[in-house]
Amino acid sequence: MNTLENEFYKISISALGAELNSVFSKKIKKEMLWHADKNVWARNAPVLFPIVGKLKDNTYEYEGKDFHLPQHGFARDKEFKVIKKNNDSILLELKETEETHLIYPFQFNLQIVYELAGEIIKCSYTVCNPGNKDLYFSIGAHPGFICPMYDGERLLDYRIEFGTVENSRRRVLKDGLFNGAYETIFESPNSLVLSESFFDKDAVVFDDLKSTSLKLFSEKYCLNFNWFNMPYFGIWTKKGTEQFICIEPWAGIADSLDSSGKLEEKEGIIKLAKGQQYVCGFSFHLNTQKDL
Repeated sequence: MNTLENEFYKISISALGAELNSVFSKKIKKEMLWHADKNVWARNAPVLFPIVGKLKDNTYEYEGKDFHLPQHGFARDKEFKVIKKNNDSILLELKETEETHLIYPFQFNLQIVYELAGEIIKCSYTVCNPGNKDLYFSIGAHPGFICPMYDGERLLDYRIEFGTVENSRRRVLKDGLFNGAYETIFESPNSLVLSESFFDKDAVVFDDLKSTSLKLFSEKYCLNFNWFNMPYFGIWTKKGTEQFICIEPWAGIADSLDSSGKLEEKEGIIKLAKGQQYVCGFSFHLNTQKDL
């Protein structure tokens, strides 16, 4: 486990999956990140690569051959190499192997940086194409935050407020795939009131948000979250729980029921030519309501 610490936070990052495992706020003296309870949801903040979401039949076609990938890809279960680390930042890296070539026939270099920048925690993803052919991929974030934060609170006490007035609609999923339908769920121009039933139809997924920031807040607590170069967005918690909320900016999205299966035609897929790179990421920080 790799630890970064400053006067505001102490955070831990595992080399397995380059996953953020702990975010302890010294300001409120509480853990902010979900604790990966295997009986509820056994992850903290997985990195989604080289796909986001689910493939139709867990299969894609490339150059006339079928390949199989699990939901959200394989990076979250691979050991990353720590390239550089100091007190307030760490750089981790994952490259292709003979094993990954069997399910994903590309050369790639995925670098992830976590940084403590004062009161802000930053994470950036850089995907590079070192190969001689085009690289096709998606990448996404999946951090789970404890919610409700305080005793006596319920999920209904929390709202998500986006930074811009929104008219986006939710993509309706069937078995993890987009079924072609949309639903209007905003109760005001830019905010969502959370409840357990909010997630009865799986994740809340948007494909055309204008915002690149949001606040998750109650009367006592406020998490500010920002992202860049990630045009899709998901919000999720496991059905039947009121313990955490995942805030998920994505550069990529799950297949539709009518997807062709061809990787080059996949919605949201990113294409990198030889020597190109793609950079995206997110950041977050904590406020109390007194700071708002």
